[in-house]
Amino acid sequence: MRTESESSRQFRDKNDPHVQGGREEDIRLSLIGYAIRAPSHRNSQPWKVALPGASRIVLSIDHSRVAGALDPSGRQAFLSCGAFLENLDIAARASGYRADIDLFPAGWPDPVKPLRDPVASIDLERDARIQPDPLFHAIPVRQTNRRPYSDRPVPLSVAGELGAAGDSELVPFGFTNDRDLIREIRDLVVDALARELSNRERFREYCDYFRFTDAEAARSGDGYGFAQSGYGKITRFFTGAFLFSRESVLRNPEAFRRRAVSDLGKIMEKCGGIGWLSTKGDFRIDQVRAGRAFERIHLRASSLSLALQPVASPVAGYREMEEVRAGLSELLAIPGTHTIQVLFRTGYAKRVPQTPRRNISDFIVS
Repeated sequence: MRTESESSRQFRDKNDPHVQGGREEDIRLSLIGYAIRAPSHRNSQPWKVALPGASRIVLSIDHSRVAGALDPSGRQAFLSCGAFLENLDIAARASGYRADIDLFPAGWPDPVKPLRDPVASIDLERDARIQPDPLFHAIPVRQTNRRPYSDRPVPLSVAGELGAAGDSELVPFGFTNDRDLIREIRDLVVDALARELSNRERFREYCDYFRFTDAEAARSGDGYGFAQSGYGKITRFFTGAFLFSRESVLRNPEAFRRRAVSDLGKIMEKCGGIGWLSTKGDFRIDQVRAGRAFERIHLRASSLSLALQPVASPVAGYREMEEVRAGLSELLAIPGTHTIQVLFRTGYAKRVPQTPRRNISDFIVS
């Protein structure tokens, strides 16, 4: 049986009000502390929660943190809500609670328009019969690792363990470690990022959540930067301060665009495998389900010491990406009735500094 790691225990003690000074406090704050460790598009953390009554959590999307140009359909926001809910559900089980999750309590949402109503209402109830999920211990250590990976292939047996962690019935899982197919996927991904960054508004949003220096990351509590891409402390200081400062990139973006596209091509080819999740429909509930399945897969990868990074550009919902999405579906033999929700690379790599998170209180609204 997997035991709790030291880093997991320290995270729990830091974020669980029940172990701070022996004072009994709202369990919901503890669960939210785990939920916000979920991945989100560009680490934008687009969640807001209300705490009505004594045992309910209401999750909504913070639209001020949704990139309208990069994610016009809102897919990434709903995927991140699914990941948030999965973490919360797992953490509730670890604390002896059952989380009854009611998706879209105000009614079925429009599949295109932004959702202003809650994504989910969660009621917590003590349940002595509840069984803890072994993935709980991976929540504090899960990270999006954007550095180059080893080209050592991820065995298909290990990929099978990843797939088994998700929801294969409603969210089919695919995987390849075939080097030729990985190169073909790489070419589409590189094309996708080049298209994405060719638009001024999308480029601006891309930079909004990129942290060019460690100081930016510390101040913001969100986004990611050179540290999560594997740059050492000295290298990222000189890169962020002199070669690619925020001011110089926004003033003259072309060099940064070329570097981003080139780097992505290199890391996509040199990885242990590429995985993807699809759904038969592309409604909001499909996106939430895919987000939950992806988080379980990511947590399982962390427990197996696998690095993992989702690649969002090829599944973006704007017009310029239609050709790439179609090409990717054909390459991966995805039926025309299905939609690719998540594409990711995985493999073996040293860890990187975790992306920052805002304070729990920043997510709570009255």
